[in-house]
Amino acid sequence: MKSKTIMFYYFILLSIEIYAEALFFQTSSSFLIYITKPLLMPTLIVWAFLFAKEQSITFNKIIFIALIFSLFGDISLMLLNIFPDVFIIGLICFLIAHLIYIFLLSKLQPLYYSILLAKPYLIFPFVLYGILLITYLFWQNHPQFIKMQIAVIVYAVVILTMLVMALSCYGKGSKNSFLMLFSGAMFFVISDTTIALSKFSHLFTDNQNMARIIIMLLYGVAQFLIVKGYISMSKNSTI
Repeated sequence: MKSKTIMFYYFILLSIEIYAEALFFQTSSSFLIYITKPLLMPTLIVWAFLFAKEQSITFNKIIFIALIFSLFGDISLMLLNIFPDVFIIGLICFLIAHLIYIFLLSKLQPLYYSILLAKPYLIFPFVLYGILLITYLFWQNHPQFIKMQIAVIVYAVVILTMLVMALSCYGKGSKNSFLMLFSGAMFFVISDTTIALSKFSHLFTDNQNMARIIIMLLYGVAQFLIVKGYISMSKNSTI
């Protein structure tokens, strides 16, 4: 089976899952979510394996581990309405996934070859973004944020570090592969920002359905772009 076929299945699953998120607030039915959401990451793993094989690249098993932790995170957040306390489990799972991505990207483009060494000021927008986000959450003074503020701050630092590491890969591989990787990392940050704003602020109080759609759309596309960008960029790498 060709990777393009699996890619098609992946985006069909993602589309159905997004539809299910919209449907949830009209019918309160989670049936479609429970079917489609746990299938996203396994489908992406199969696609990544086939895509790497077609590109004559040895599939990096560490990507598999990152996607498995993402799957655990997906399942945890899927059960949030039934078991509210599983949010911290999902947070930890995605934190580990991001740390793995950071490790992979650091091996893909060591910092001493990075554009950030020549232009360290490029990090400033990401630092500012993190400061503004955390400041806004403190200003909102949401009880859930006050309870989990340390965990949220640590997570924000880690995911923004992942985005910076994606930027550091500039110049490695083709322009298209870098754009896929960096765009995927950026979409992941925006998706997780939306989670933070929907859970720890009052911004989406009356629009939780919109928040869930934004989160899943950006998350699903982000994971695909990160994995495809990484595999494409690692073609000439020794890792």
